[in-house]
Amino acid sequence: MVCLLGALLAVAFPTFIRTVQTSKIAEASSELASLYKASASYYATAQSLPDGTHAFCLATAAGPAPALPAVEPVRVDFSAADTPGAATWSAIGFLPQAALRYRYSYLPTQAGCALPTPKVAALSLRAEGDLDGDGAYSRFERGANLGAPGELVPDPVLRVRDRVE
Repeated sequence: MVCLLGALLAVAFPTFIRTVQTSKIAEASSELASLYKASASYYATAQSLPDGTHAFCLATAAGPAPALPAVEPVRVDFSAADTPGAATWSAIGFLPQAALRYRYSYLPTQAGCALPTPKVAALSLRAEGDLDGDGAYSRFERGANLGAPGELVPDPVLRVRDRVE
């Protein structure tokens, strides 16, 4: 009986640990996808300029928000005045409702409406986490390029550094 229990634990425990790690890192990929969708939607909506014309624009940089990642998920109000880049998070509509482990950054290469020609890297979206509280961060980053006017094209590659630290 003891041998059977030991064998069962030897098989089940590593699988359980991998499942827990995967669930922790899934947040970064999911929230970056949401951040990209919010960014693309904002860029696709022509903004009114002071001279009465309209243009496609990127918002100013925001984050990291929250200031520090958390080992255990915490709720963060991205629209709160003390959140880095609150105005940008609200403008693009990235206001996560779920508790978060990662901190997020919205990093345009050039903010505003006088943007370079298409196919130029326009935006980097970043998630950084410290899943074990040791001060070393894992980083997930997705880029986007300018496409046709009003189109933000996602980089198909999700860049990952130190996935689980």
